Amino acid sequence: MIDVLFYALVFPGLAFTVLLAFWFEYVERKLTARIQKRVGPLYTGFKGILQPVADFVKLLLKEELSPRTTDRLLYVASPIVACSIPILGMTILPITDPRSLLGFRGDVYFLLFLFILESFAVVLMGIAVLTPYTVIGVGRHILQYTMYEGVFMLAVASVAVQTRSVGIDQVVAYQELHGPILLYQPLGFVVAVIALLAKLEKRPFDLPHAKQEIVTGWMTEYSGASLALVRLYSYLSMVWSSSIIADMYLGGPGWPLGVGGWQGFLLFFLKLNIVLVLLTVVSASTGRIRVVGLTRRFWGFLYPLAVVQFVLATVMRYAL
Repeated sequence: MIDVLFYALVFPGLAFTVLLAFWFEYVERKLTARIQKRVGPLYTGFKGILQPVADFVKLLLKEELSPRTTDRLLYVASPIVACSIPILGMTILPITDPRSLLGFRGDVYFLLFLFILESFAVVLMGIAVLTPYTVIGVGRHILQYTMYEGVFMLAVASVAVQTRSVGIDQVVAYQELHGPILLYQPLGFVVAVIALLAKLEKRPFDLPHAKQEIVTGWMTEYSGASLALVRLYSYLSMVWSSSIIADMYLGGPGWPLGVGGWQGFLLFFLKLNIVLVLLTVVSASTGRIRVVGLTRRFWGFLYPLAVVQFVLATVMRYAL
């Protein structure tokens, strides 16, 4: 029981995931600044590493303002629910060893369910205050969800078909023997990364909160502590999504050394940062697409690639 509580509340649950979220925010802001010939966080802590923590605490202490028409229950509860979803997702992923303490047979299905639940939580945050900007932001988010969810599910299904498993532990164990799935399914990896950019609402898919068009979209009316949780959720989701990619395509904590413990964790952390840098570089180097361009790229380009990768994965299932 104590092991389960530690796993859920400290590592790799609440405390660890929140610390990783602050790290992800720092690296993203610093790397984006360098790409755009800026400095980025600099003064708070060594090289500005504590700036995300300082910003979070500052928002917690700010006055919280909201329109009179706000649904206070949704306004307060939905950011908390949203933050809890990626934290729960992290507890079933292999991080230090090929086997996760809270993992179970078929946990891939559970991860996909949490993906759906995340989108639902974002919609709840958006409709807590119905203003023109939040309505447009929620509408764009729902449209974007219908695009990326199917693509990502096909990418995950391709991994499950090749590895003959719907458990993350078995997927990681398969890669210890045969090498990372990335070597066999590069198309699936590309599709999954692009789908995650849309899920995380990073450029070029930041339509739901395009500042030049709809202020900040579905999060426009948030302030104070609620805004702090909304911003924290975005990076918690980024940590969790990147961890899924690291486990399903890069071998997780097992490949290539086949070790566990702190060595497995360092290996996993290295792969996690590779995914973080990839997402950040793509996001910082591209411009926002139009709404019509979203459907064209997904239905005209990504879905066919995902289907081709699924067919190839079915062939490799029997060839390897």
